[in-house]
Amino acid sequence: MSAVALLAKQAGLEVSGCDLQESTPYLDKCKRAGIKLYVGHDASHLQNIDIFTVTAAAFFQSQDQPEFIKGKESGKMMQWQEFMGKYLHQGKQVISIAGTNGKSTTTSLASLVLEEAGLDPSVMVGATVKKWETNYRTGKSKYFITESDEFFDNFLAYHPDTVILNNIEFDHPDFFKSFDSVIESFSKFIGNMTGAKRLIFNQDDPGIKTLFEKLGKEYLKKLNLIGYTLKSNPLISTPNSTLGTIVKHNSTGTDFKATNKDLGLNSEFHLILPGDYNVSNSLGVISLAGILKISSSTVNKVLSSFEGIGRRLDKIGETKNKIIIYDDYGHHPSAIKVTLEALKQRYPKQDIWAVVEPHGFSRTQATLPLYKNAFSEATNVVIAPIFRSRDKEDFGVSGQSIVDIAKHKKIQYLDSFEKIVKYIKENIPPKTILVVFGAGNSYYLSRDILKSLTTSQPLS
Repeated sequence: MSAVALLAKQAGLEVSGCDLQESTPYLDKCKRAGIKLYVGHDASHLQNIDIFTVTAAAFFQSQDQPEFIKGKESGKMMQWQEFMGKYLHQGKQVISIAGTNGKSTTTSLASLVLEEAGLDPSVMVGATVKKWETNYRTGKSKYFITESDEFFDNFLAYHPDTVILNNIEFDHPDFFKSFDSVIESFSKFIGNMTGAKRLIFNQDDPGIKTLFEKLGKEYLKKLNLIGYTLKSNPLISTPNSTLGTIVKHNSTGTDFKATNKDLGLNSEFHLILPGDYNVSNSLGVISLAGILKISSSTVNKVLSSFEGIGRRLDKIGETKNKIIIYDDYGHHPSAIKVTLEALKQRYPKQDIWAVVEPHGFSRTQATLPLYKNAFSEATNVVIAPIFRSRDKEDFGVSGQSIVDIAKHKKIQYLDSFEKIVKYIKENIPPKTILVVFGAGNSYYLSRDILKSLTTSQPLS
């Protein structure tokens, strides 16, 4: 929401807002931009306003509050995604980045490539892009790159010209009742496409294959399909396909080749982010660049210098005895698994410890089977208490449920952050790589661990 508020401010609107917290990095950014912020919720905030935008979380948590009730009665209330689609996207060629995992990184990569090429895009991304030190960009061109989230059908407010679709898995069980309902939502999103209707998609993803089966061959003919794959025999075949071939893995990144006859592409790239999933996401961006006639050298300049985004394998500090601490937003077991594999590529000879704050009781219950073998690249795993998120019940699961199903040699559940910090301080060996996963309060846990292990300050 902070990005949307700042984009609206840049567009010339008078913007105010409220939050339960008085200060966070995102709120402080808004304050510096001259946006008036109230602490807490009150119907008086809605005096003399034309548009009242709310987060989807308000529909789960705040419908009984006077501010929400008054806003709904006024007819001026809309989700912030609807506001962006209706106002900020107006007159723009929208490029949407969608999928269960990898949206923020892919959005950032695509944005930096268009920026480097001089195409001056506007951008909304759900994480801090380190080069910009913020999560948005105001450009003057026709392009608007938007991270597009499926939760609460948020992305149905958008009408993109181009979509990069990374993957589809079952997630957000507090909204989606089944995988079929996820597929239904994505099919509606694809139905919103306009203009060139370019769909750049991961040919190796089973969820996208299910989506295509629902859409049907006749409907797919109406789309301009551009696939990307890391396999010589991909799960989904399509004539216009970007094939990625891994040339070399090492601790400094991955060398790979990308070819696509239709796009005239036959180039080698170096990606400093570890992990084949990041190579796959890069192939979507490379395909977009090919469509927009951006040179491979421009793309490679970005890929070979892109160190990631805030809270995605984000190195926050290192101790005197060479323990390195990472903070990561990953909270779906599939994302945790590939992130640990990426860390093993970067640090093949070192122990990797993982601390996981599961996100939501309903999500933990729904994705529990996926935790089996999710920690295969970790030496030691600690499961923290589940972050409640929007759940009103515990669905019969706890952190111990993950321990029981993971079948890892060295995994335990500790029922407080204090116990976790104490355990790590007393037991972690020198030169260990430690990564803290989560989308709740794990941001603070990772920094508490760093503080307990070192007298030096966290890296900026």
